Formats: sequence, C-alpha cells, structure tokens
Amino acid sequence: MYHYLDNLGRGLAFGAQVAGALTALVMVGSLLLGVFYRYVLGDSLVWSDEVASLAFNWTMFLFASVLVREGGHVRVTLLVDALPSLVSELVERAIMLLILGFGVLMLWTGWNFAEFTAGQVSPAIRYPVWIKNAAVPACGLLISVHALVLMLRPMPIRNVVESKHE
Repeated sequence: MYHYLDNLGRGLAFGAQVAGALTALVMVGSLLLGVFYRYVLGDSLVWSDEVASLAFNWTMFLFASVLVREGGHVRVTLLVDALPSLVSELVERAIMLLILGFGVLMLWTGWNFAEFTAGQVSPAIRYPVWIKNAAVPACGLLISVHALVLMLRPMPIRNVVESKHE
C-alpha cells in the first residue's frame, strides 16, 4: 500500500516541479518583456507585472510543496540528530503530523479565501482573482499528501535493530 502512496507522491511532486518551472518561465519572460518595452521601446505594458505576480504566486507555492516531500523545509535538526535513532524517527513523524496539519489548514483557509474572491477580477488583464488565490489550497493539498506519505513510510530497519540493542 505504501508503495502506491509513494508513487502518487512522487508523481505529484514531479508534476508540481514541471508546472513550477513553467510558471517560473512565464514570470521571468513577462518581467523581461516589461523591462524591454519600458527601457528599449519607451512604452510600458500594463499587464506584465500582473502576469509576473500571478506566475510568482504559483511558482512559490508549487515548489514549497515539493520541498516538503524532499525534506527541504526549514528546520533545526540539532536536537533530533542528538536523539537515539528510534526516538529521532518518532520525532520526525510527529513533525510530519504537524506539517500535515499545516497543509490541511492551508487547504481549508486557502479554499475559503479563493471562494471569497471568486467574483473579483484583476485590474489590468481582468482574469478572475481566484486563479491566483487557488495556489494556496493547491499547495495545502500537495503538502498534506507529501506529509502523509512521509508519515506512513516504513520505519528504517536500522532504527528497529538499534532500539532493541539500546
């Protein structure tokens, strides 16, 4: 069962990385085009900053979810590394439980906020604002899935063997 969950998480992380890379390209391209128009052509684009902001929002949240899967989230490991391996593993799983709770909170509050802004449109290009705000619940869902997969992963053999000898 865990194997299927891990494959699901791996696939979601890969999809988030691809989508994040595409949105990063859109962001950089939009900003470069805006700078080119402003300083080379002496004209300004009214939409480039808005598109860059939309793309940045999605880029940041997509890559943040991938960092949870890869263990790249901000953390201080001094105490966890000093603990016996079995206790350390249990603390890591407790941390994943907290991250899962944070992901669910992001999903719930982000969904409510995106729903709240459903009738609004952006000033320059008139896209529905909920598209930008939907990055938060999408990230919350991805974080929740990754934290759940990491929390349910099999315990390393060395931790079980070391705990019997301690």
